Amino acid sequence: MSCAKQVEPTVENINKIFASQDFTFEFHKSGESKKSISFRNDYLVYKSDQPTFRREITYDEVLLINDFIQNIVNLHQNNVEETPSYYVIKNTAYKAKIIPKQEDYYFEALLKTLKLIK
Repeated sequence: MSCAKQVEPTVENINKIFASQDFTFEFHKSGESKKSISFRNDYLVYKSDQPTFRREITYDEVLLINDFIQNIVNLHQNNVEETPSYYVIKNTAYKAKIIPKQEDYYFEALLKTLKLIK
C-alpha cells in the first residue's frame, strides 16, 4: 500500500515529483497489465508483463521523457468518470493521476524510441 499523497496533475506538482530524481511513471490500460518506467540513480527500469529491463539512462532520453510527460500533463482532462487508460506519476511522497485526451498518447512509441520494446 502506498503512502503517497494524491495531488492534482499540475506542472508544479509534477515538478515536485521530478525533483526527487527517484520516481515512477505508470501506464494503466483497461484489460492489460500495468507498464511502468522507474528512474533511480541514473538508471531506467522498465516493468511490464515481460521480464524487467534495467539500464543506464542518457541525458537525451531524460529530455525526451520529460517532454512526453509534459505533453500528457498539458492534455489532462478533468471530470472524466470512466477512462480506458490513464497515467500515474509518483514517488514516495506524491502521486498524480493523468487522464489523457488521447487514449494512450503514443506510449508505445515512447517505449520503442527508448528501445524498451521492439
